[in-house]
Amino acid sequence: MKLFYSAGSCSTSCHITLEESGLTYQAVKVDWDDAADSSLAEIARLNPLGTLPILIADHGVVLDQNIGIHTYVADQVPAQQLLPPAGTLERAEAMNWLSFVAADLHKSFGPLFALESISPDKQAQESIRRWAIKNVKRNLAFLETRLAGKDYLMGKIFTVADAYCFVVVNWTQWMDISLDEYKNLKAYLVRILARPAVQKVYQEEGLR
Repeated sequence: MKLFYSAGSCSTSCHITLEESGLTYQAVKVDWDDAADSSLAEIARLNPLGTLPILIADHGVVLDQNIGIHTYVADQVPAQQLLPPAGTLERAEAMNWLSFVAADLHKSFGPLFALESISPDKQAQESIRRWAIKNVKRNLAFLETRLAGKDYLMGKIFTVADAYCFVVVNWTQWMDISLDEYKNLKAYLVRILARPAVQKVYQEEGLR
């Protein structure tokens, strides 16, 4: 398998899941700011939307959405318990968490990465920023409540939903959003960062 990723982006979560899986894979770092990066042309060919992550899976099948990649990788190694067994209520709960991260948490950060594209007006940008941060904090507060008494989103077992959630929540450090009021969430991030697979990915991506 071959993963194209951009360091620190949502694709980092797929990198973590692959490392946690123990499967053999190749990770290719993409530098959007380097026009000479040869992988840019391949990305345009594989995904006309020009977004990451991109995973070239078995038989050359291309997956380009986080949920699809996390689910596929987890299902290749059921013994690793990166997702509960298909058909169980626990599986539905884990997929529910994956969907929350993708559709609510991840999405709430979107405007903060695109303020200048949304409007050239500084006053408008600040208004949008305040609105977006309010949405982000609502999701952080939700996580804070749900993590009470838990090590991970599903309780004691780390799943792919945690890999995705961990990466997205860490975007707060780039957006000057304090996590001081979210004690459970801060402990959760520390716990995941300590995992060997996460440490390895962070080192490879230059995030530490």
